[in-house]
Amino acid sequence: MANLMAVTIARDLHLGRLLGLDHPPRGSDLERTRLYVSDQAHFSVKRAISVLGMPDETLLAVPADERFRLQAEPVAEAVARDRAKGLVPWAIVATAGTTNTGSVDALADLADLAQREGLWLHIDAAYGGAARLTARDAGRVPALERADSVTIDPHKWFFQAYDIGGLLVRDGSHLEATFSSRPEYYRGGGSPGRAPDAHGSGELDFYRLGLEGTRRFRALKLWLSWKHLGTRGLGRLVEMNDDIAAALARKIAASDDFEACPTEPELSVVCFRHLPDGRDGSDQVGRDAIDVHQDALQGALERSGRGFLTTTRLRGRTWLRAGILNYLASEADIDTLLDDLRLLGTP
Repeated sequence: MANLMAVTIARDLHLGRLLGLDHPPRGSDLERTRLYVSDQAHFSVKRAISVLGMPDETLLAVPADERFRLQAEPVAEAVARDRAKGLVPWAIVATAGTTNTGSVDALADLADLAQREGLWLHIDAAYGGAARLTARDAGRVPALERADSVTIDPHKWFFQAYDIGGLLVRDGSHLEATFSSRPEYYRGGGSPGRAPDAHGSGELDFYRLGLEGTRRFRALKLWLSWKHLGTRGLGRLVEMNDDIAAALARKIAASDDFEACPTEPELSVVCFRHLPDGRDGSDQVGRDAIDVHQDALQGALERSGRGFLTTTRLRGRTWLRAGILNYLASEADIDTLLDDLRLLGTP
């Protein structure tokens, strides 16, 4: 929802200005425009383009680097090519903590590019944005303050229950300019001399600031947690998760029967796979067989009740994926996980 809202604001206000329109762009206005993302971007960005009625080719997925991060140079090259074709680049959606690997795009360089080229910069920090709660690890997610809009999902690394998400915008007036409406039945006791309207300018009415009308008090749980733990308390929990992920990566690097990709996590996601015949023997088994083994191992672990991992595809191969987002997780859990995978995965 937050990514959808951000793309909506960028389309209606920023793209409208670039096209010189006196109205939000619709229909044929949306043709021959470009929004740039990484090939690791969350699927909700593509969904937003579809929901907003924009042509599929509006979204250009630029290949990430070897560590699954979007770099500014290939985006700049794509922008130059598109301008030469007479297309209208209007936005970049960068990611701070990809779902697949937890990788962080080159945010500062992308911010420089967006400023230089006059593009809207949205950063999807749904997962990784919480790293800014900790002074120690905040540098892993730089330049959020330079974005025009930022997605944060507290049900990820703020340790909240589903569902709660948030959109931060540099200019708060953009929300009302994009989403505000005044239904005739939203009325109340007005002041003398003007028509009754309980929803006057300056009042915080969220139905005028987003897509939802009536909404639950989702923020209450987050507010209570924050009041209880404080920013430093939440930050320490994030650091603990980062430390456990780093420990998992070190244990994998020191073993002969596991490998990780990337070898060092940027945040708290570790993608790895089990090699039952060791690293040397895995070449003889064959890549397809290794892929099948990861899926079978994930299913066996889930059925055992001892743990839970997902699988994902990276560069065409299958990997186990550990997303460490539990404040109760410990390094002992990592040792148990690897032992269980060895037991389940060895004939």
